[in-house]
Amino acid sequence: MPSYTFRCENCGEFTLFFKSMAGNKEQTYCPTCQLASKRVYRAPNTYTLSRALSSQIEKGMEPQIMSREELGANKPRKKASANRPWQVG
Repeated sequence: MPSYTFRCENCGEFTLFFKSMAGNKEQTYCPTCQLASKRVYRAPNTYTLSRALSSQIEKGMEPQIMSREELGANKPRKKASANRPWQVG
């Protein structure tokens, strides 16, 4: 059962529960004042994080384009130093 949060300009945020994910859920009407309300997007499971970290994640919701130089050099994979203990022979 998907739930979506919307923000009404007069009443604040409210959450609606739907039976399916079908259809356009970008906008709905406030159940209190019937004003058109837009959907609010949030990063999932940020309520378990510290306030500073969740705020940083929510500000960074827009994808950023980075160059290869900004990502850093590829590091070679480290080979396993021991044989797999569950293999025989």
